[in-house]
Amino acid sequence: MLDFLKKRPMLLCAVVGCGLSVLGTFAEKALFWICPLILLLIVLACFKRAKAELVLAAVLALAIALSTLVSLKAIEKANLLDDTTCTGEFVVVEKPTNKGDYYYTTVQAVDCAPIEKGTKLAVTYNSGEMQLGEYINATLSLSSMENEDLKYSFYSDRIFLRGYLKSFRHTAESDGVLTAVGSVREWIKNTIFKFYGKPEAATMLALITGDKSYFTDTFYSNVKSAGVAHVMVVSGMHLSIIIALALYFANRLFYNPYFKALVICIVTIAVMAVCGFTMSIMRAGVTYLLMALALVLGRENTPENTLGAAVSIILLCNPLAIRSVAFQLSVLSTFAILVVALPLSDYLINHKIIKQNWLKTIVPMLLISLSALIFTSPVTIYVFGYVSNVSLITNLLISWAVSLAMYTCLLGFSIPFLRPVLFLFSDLLVRYINLLINFFGSLPFATTRTPGWLAFVMVGVIIIILGLLIACKERQKVLKLEEVRIKKFKERGKLKWQSLTKRS
Repeated sequence: MLDFLKKRPMLLCAVVGCGLSVLGTFAEKALFWICPLILLLIVLACFKRAKAELVLAAVLALAIALSTLVSLKAIEKANLLDDTTCTGEFVVVEKPTNKGDYYYTTVQAVDCAPIEKGTKLAVTYNSGEMQLGEYINATLSLSSMENEDLKYSFYSDRIFLRGYLKSFRHTAESDGVLTAVGSVREWIKNTIFKFYGKPEAATMLALITGDKSYFTDTFYSNVKSAGVAHVMVVSGMHLSIIIALALYFANRLFYNPYFKALVICIVTIAVMAVCGFTMSIMRAGVTYLLMALALVLGRENTPENTLGAAVSIILLCNPLAIRSVAFQLSVLSTFAILVVALPLSDYLINHKIIKQNWLKTIVPMLLISLSALIFTSPVTIYVFGYVSNVSLITNLLISWAVSLAMYTCLLGFSIPFLRPVLFLFSDLLVRYINLLINFFGSLPFATTRTPGWLAFVMVGVIIIILGLLIACKERQKVLKLEEVRIKKFKERGKLKWQSLTKRS
């Protein structure tokens, strides 16, 4: 296991960084002891002339620990503003959502003492219209999130304060970038609802932008019960489809690695902006940006190291992201696919253990769903208190339809004169997806309540699985070396025998 991590220094850094971030949120003082220890390890590594990658990983881990301390100090400062009132200028950075009796949005401080510029606040208000990107003058009643059950959900987005809008008025100013992003989101939403039925439009909007606000309570409950909630969150799978489509058209013009990297960067940043820079899309987006960088620099792109680097960068910018459930599920499922599912499916196919062509398609999909299910189970059990009994079959039946529906929908946006036909086809696919979700999600045995301690049992199972896979890989290396040694021994013996016979 340790040898596996040593060969993947950025993955090792991500593991250490995650541990430090979790430790920091529970025991701040412990980081004061750990930081000097990490610094000592860096010095020793440099003294022993360790690989530059390992030294970089150690430095990055130290930076994550220090960033955690800074974030914790920011929370302490925010708590001091509990039960106070402030008046100033803010910019709306999240599209307001109607919650029935009130509206919810996120604003960012522009000029409002004693709140520092750039501080984000979760805001509620009773009436009035706001648009993404517009500036407002507002009076807010502030409260800390220290005693809230969902505080870590806000902390993971670097929101440490809650505010109630007593009054506000619009200004003539607006943020051009945020306004443009809001306009794109609105155009996508209006276009989808124009060509799709209402239930299908809600699902397609979630697949394209991650906006689940148009889901009914019943359908969203079925989504979670069927174990396909990750499908409705824009993440690596969705981004890969969008990038693949963009590269297809880009390569028709001309192929150049620098142009390819530029297309990946533009599409990735655009998708992250449209999806609101959620944790799942951030993980996937940073991964693709690192892949583009590796393409430009001509460096080898190791999937595990790229994932580790992406996680490390996110934790460096926001160490409290580790407490986001979406971030945890995204990282764990991606890790499971890269480290378990893909290598195992390649082994089964390359060694001709699986010979039937139809099994060569089914088995990889099954391994991807199963590995993601196992590796994310500790989080789902601990946080939600249940597991989906139908997740495996549901994911197997709808994964192909989700990919095809997204491809046809995106092609519809790209080719206007074919839009009605392509949208009609994707609408049929989404109807099929919704039908399966409602069927499997509403079954009486769809979920099983689980005790919290089972999460720790699953962590043990995951460690055993990883250990066995790494041991098997090492065992294969030993066997290959043994075969080579025996072959060389036989060849030497054969040569000696030939020389003896020639002498005689």
